[in-house]
Order: sequence, then structure tokens, then C-alpha cells
Amino acid sequence: MYRKILVPLDGSRFSERALSPALGLASRWGAGLELATVANPGGFRRVPEPSELIGDESRERAKGEATDYLERVESRIREGGFQGEIGWSVISSGNVSSSLVRHLGQVNADFVVMTTHGRGPIERGWLGSSTDGFIRRSPVPILLIRPEVDDEEPVPEGESERVPVGAGGFGRVLFPLDGSEAGERMLELARPLVNDDGARALLLRVAPPAMPGTSPYLPHLVEEAYDGEAAKKAAMEYLRELGARAPAGEVETRVVTASQPAVAILRSIEEEAVDLVAMSTAGRGGVARLLLGSVADKVIRGSPVPVLVFRESEGG
Repeated sequence: MYRKILVPLDGSRFSERALSPALGLASRWGAGLELATVANPGGFRRVPEPSELIGDESRERAKGEATDYLERVESRIREGGFQGEIGWSVISSGNVSSSLVRHLGQVNADFVVMTTHGRGPIERGWLGSSTDGFIRRSPVPILLIRPEVDDEEPVPEGESERVPVGAGGFGRVLFPLDGSEAGERMLELARPLVNDDGARALLLRVAPPAMPGTSPYLPHLVEEAYDGEAAKKAAMEYLRELGARAPAGEVETRVVTASQPAVAILRSIEEEAVDLVAMSTAGRGGVARLLLGSVADKVIRGSPVPVLVFRESEGG
């Protein structure tokens, strides 16, 4: 079970969409909540102009604005009924993703909930431009929430709307698996997020299509077709063996053939009506592919439901 949840905020309504699900999980686990924002000179809610990057007065003003904002957020969370531990920190300006990773260790957070923007990048808020770098470096699992609306507008200073406590769990979880230990570990990392009753786990393996035969000799073509069927059968056996480790009472397995794994995964999200995807960002072969151009990156940017991601370090 996770003990402390970090929620990075940049002062926008968009970033605050992560608060309600984080509160639900914290309430369920009895975990503490840690809020963090970066005090950027020129205004912590946006990326500063080059001319605003110098001067003690500018830095102090940014720190004061960020402090006032987090105090208001804490008050709104309490008004929404959350009774757990709340801490918050203002991080000095600098490389945001590196600062957040360092902050994880300083506050002993072992889980992160944050928003991601999908296909329409948010430029004005620092969080939108720093999410990828943070995911690449984070030593703990991250639950990425993609709001239906990319609302990047700053939260008004007089905002008093309560922050409700979310449901605190998921009922239908999709696990895309590629045969790697990193992928299989997601079965355990997602366990605390899965509802106790009526949960369903869908284990998915995407198999590449058979390459067209280059030999005109009929027995060779038959052999290639047979090998393709044998590979699909082996993939299904692999998923069934993993079924005992799945964090749900009901477990289903799927093997689909597709040349683009990300497209197949996104299609399965829609067809199977799942409400969470749990996948590793470093797949088969133990190579840290990070996110750029990877299957995980495409799924994160296209998924209409939250995505739980984790990148195993090279040391395991």
C-alpha cells in the first residue's frame, strides 16, 4: 500500500483535475497528501519570460504567490471533507522535472497523481511542458489523469470551490503485456488501485502480424501460417499463467494481432470499456525506451481513461 501521494500543481484548473482522484486514493489507503508547485519568477502559473528570470524581488514575489495558492488549495480540500494528512511545498525555480524527482525523495512520497494533456499541449503552464521529463525520471508509479477539457486558465485568487474526494478505486483495468518483467510488475503496482469487489482485469498481448512469405513454395507458406498460430497460442498460455497474479476476482485474456501495438491498446480501451490502463514505459529487452516515440507515449496521449505508468530503473 502506498503511504504518501504527491500532486504537482501549476495554479491552473487543468492541474487541479488530479486532486479529486488523489484524495479518493489517499482516503482509501490512509495515505498522506503532498502538494507541490514551483515558484517561477514572473508568476508561478506560467513559464516566465527571459527578462523575468533575475532579481530577488521577483523570486520572492513568485514564492509568496505560490505559498498563498497552496494554502487556498489546502483549505478547499478540507472543505471537501478530506480528513487525512496534508503537506505542501514550494519548490525553487529551475529544471521542473528534476526538481520534482528530487522532491519525491525529500518528502518520502511513493506515488504520484498528475494531469497530462494528450494531443493538445499546454504551453503556458509549466506543468504541461514538464510532464514527460518527470515521467522519464520518476522512481515511483505515476497515475496520469487526462481531463476531458484542457482548461489551462489560472484558478482565480478568490476561488472557494470545495475539492471533492474521489471514488478511490477502479473496477475495470487493462494490462498491456509484452513478456517483460517490467510489464508484469504492473500487476502488483496496480493492486492497491483496484476495487475490492466486482473488479475485472483484462490481460492483453499484442502479437505482430505474420510477414508475407517470400517463398513461392506452398509448404513454406503453410509452415509460416502454422508458426503464426503457434505464437498466438503461446501468447495466450502466457497470459493465462499470469492470470493468478492479476489484482481482480475476474480475469480475462486477449491476444490481438496488430502492426501498431498502441493503436490496438487504444482500441481495446474503447471496446472493453476499461477505466484504467496499467503499463510499464520500459518494455521487452530491458531497454529504457522512455516515452518519446514509444508505445506508452502513444497510449498516454490517446487514452481517454487514466493511465498508471512506471519505469523500472536499469538496476531493477
